[in-house]
Amino acid sequence: MKRCVILLLLLVSATSFAQNFTITYGETEVGETFNAPVNSPDEDFELCFTITNTSTVVDSIFLEKQIIAEVEGSDNMFCIAGNCYDAPVSTTPLILNPGESSGRDFHFLYNPNNEVGTTTIRYIFTSGSFKDSVVVNYIYDPSGIAESPVKVSEMSAYPNPANDFVTVQYDLSGCNAGTNARVILTNLVGSRVLSNPIHNSNGRIKLDISNLDSGIYFYSIEANGKVISTKKLIVK
Repeated sequence: MKRCVILLLLLVSATSFAQNFTITYGETEVGETFNAPVNSPDEDFELCFTITNTSTVVDSIFLEKQIIAEVEGSDNMFCIAGNCYDAPVSTTPLILNPGESSGRDFHFLYNPNNEVGTTTIRYIFTSGSFKDSVVVNYIYDPSGIAESPVKVSEMSAYPNPANDFVTVQYDLSGCNAGTNARVILTNLVGSRVLSNPIHNSNGRIKLDISNLDSGIYFYSIEANGKVISTKKLIVK
């Protein structure tokens, strides 16, 4: 069975630094890396991206893959604009009108073929207005015994004080596909009022706090059931 992870891609114009695209997983904005847990030993894992053109011009997107590390015996390819490629560069562009999304015309496939390990691939997106990339770690480890301690390199929230929404930015080390990590929000008496999963080692997650009473709260990173960092948040 294929497993599909839906993403929205945020790519920044290399020339004007205007935000033409967005990169998120659920409510979490994707950073420079994305950890993709692969659960089947010999079936295609399908990683689906939804690319939305948020600019005011038509854009043509080409995709290139650079294999950083590859598990011997595994297979990978990418599909864009209705064509799938084993080759490193797409020859047909994905053309998006302003406000248009790619849907299933754009996705990646990975099959470990029963080989344990991590394949790391950098995907480079190029158009006339921008060039950006994301590194995907395809991790197949059925034993689940290799667990690194998770540490918080960076954690901040903005705006703070906040009103309807707050964005938590984080950077974790030791966070991999086997890590059950979350951003949680608690009140002064320690009751949990919000909880959102983290799927990447770094990124941003937007929390809807519009239904919370004004006051002092605490936002935390929780990994494998343990709170590893906590800071104060003021809700207006």
